Amino acid sequence: MQSRGIRIVVLGTLLSAATVHAQPVPPPAPAPSPQPSPPQPAPQPDAPSDKGTSNESLQEGGDARPWAAGVSPENQKKALALFREGNQAHNDGLFVKAVEIYREALKSWDHPAIHYNMALSLTNLDQPIDVEAELQASIKHGPEPLEKGKFEHAKQSLLLIEKQLATIEVSCQKAGARVSIDNKEVFVVEAGKPNVYKARVKIGKHTFVAEKPGYATGLDAPFIGPGETFRIELKLYTAEELTRYRRRWQTKWMPYAVMGGGVVVGSVGLLLSRSAQSSYDDFDAAVKKCNDALGPSGGCATADANLDLRDSGDSKKTMAYVGYGIAGAALVTGGILLYLNRSQAYQISSDDYRREQLEKDRAAPAARQVNVTITPLVSPELAGAMVLGRF
Repeated sequence: MQSRGIRIVVLGTLLSAATVHAQPVPPPAPAPSPQPSPPQPAPQPDAPSDKGTSNESLQEGGDARPWAAGVSPENQKKALALFREGNQAHNDGLFVKAVEIYREALKSWDHPAIHYNMALSLTNLDQPIDVEAELQASIKHGPEPLEKGKFEHAKQSLLLIEKQLATIEVSCQKAGARVSIDNKEVFVVEAGKPNVYKARVKIGKHTFVAEKPGYATGLDAPFIGPGETFRIELKLYTAEELTRYRRRWQTKWMPYAVMGGGVVVGSVGLLLSRSAQSSYDDFDAAVKKCNDALGPSGGCATADANLDLRDSGDSKKTMAYVGYGIAGAALVTGGILLYLNRSQAYQISSDDYRREQLEKDRAAPAARQVNVTITPLVSPELAGAMVLGRF
């Protein structure tokens, strides 16, 4: 059987670990004037010949095929050899090795068929994000380099992959902050740059973190569904900005009222004490006067009038002591209450901060309201917080 140009046998596979089906890879560049080639060996059962390759021709300065433009014949040969080696590794179930070989082949020739076969190996490794990228690269030049059947298969596979993936956009403007997604650092914030990271991720929950010395913030995002675009902005704050103060009781005056009552009772006790002393002075004066008139043996100290003065002084003195005791207890109690009701600093929770922001938004209707969630994480000196929002 005779044909024009050179026919190349290449391998491809279905999106499974099944037998690999060949994909056509254009051969190294033929001579400017194609000559009939010798009969080709019969293709292997899983390696059909390259339809249409014999009609392709080289033009001076490059190949008419866009996927071969600028690729030297030597690089094409090298890529083809690696491609066949990768196909064999795939057929042997060595998918990791096959992917490595395909990547090496792409360095020599960025051919859609290589991307397609690598997507097949990646499918067996459960890497849908990489599979999507390779399938998109395999169809960017249309069906010609793949054959129509494989081209349609790639497009259908892309539709299935899209149901497993979502898009995220992460931004942060704090210069020097390191941004990580699922414990993998994705970029370091640089001043004067957009600092936005956009990527495809598997559906599900993902952790977003921005870190800087003295700052920290983290968040377990809610479930991100198929086809969603999830946007978050990471912001870092000082501890002062996230600090709030509270008291045990809203009635700040209560400790002072108790202490004030103690002062009043103590003052009454003092007055009673002075009144008692005045009664004792009157008693002493009455006894002295009586003794001066009747002599020491006159019995003035036990006279009824004098005893009344002394008893009055005793009663007032006792009441003064009771007042002092009550005043002291009131002052001590008030002091304890004042200490317990002192202003104490604390870090706000994400829900509290969110309510604060919503209340501020309601108070300022002209401002654009955004549904946000803040999650602070405090360090010894400063603290960080994340602003999470859907738009």
